[in-house]
Amino acid sequence: MSAELHWDVESMDYISSRSSRYADALDIDPDWTRELLADADMVALEPDPKSRMGASRFIGRSPSAGRVLVLIAYRDLDGELHGVNAWPATGADLQIYQEGLDDGQDC
Repeated sequence: MSAELHWDVESMDYISSRSSRYADALDIDPDWTRELLADADMVALEPDPKSRMGASRFIGRSPSAGRVLVLIAYRDLDGELHGVNAWPATGADLQIYQEGLDDGQDC
């Protein structure tokens, strides 16, 4: 994916302090989300069918994190991508990544 990912300070603080809100949670480094976008096997759901605001879901591997992550982001009117949230992929998200399912759209 060639789009640059932007994070505002509040959203970066939110994903990088997950362990303060959830027991045994992984704090997410924003650079890991950029890595997942570069994953050749990344799955893009644009828009995410679960999103009420029309955000997109990207599921991909971050080598630095050593795992598959989920990124929720939205595109502004100029098409730039802005991070909203991120977490380690589990359950259905991990299965989608492993099976390579996507919405048929290119990023």
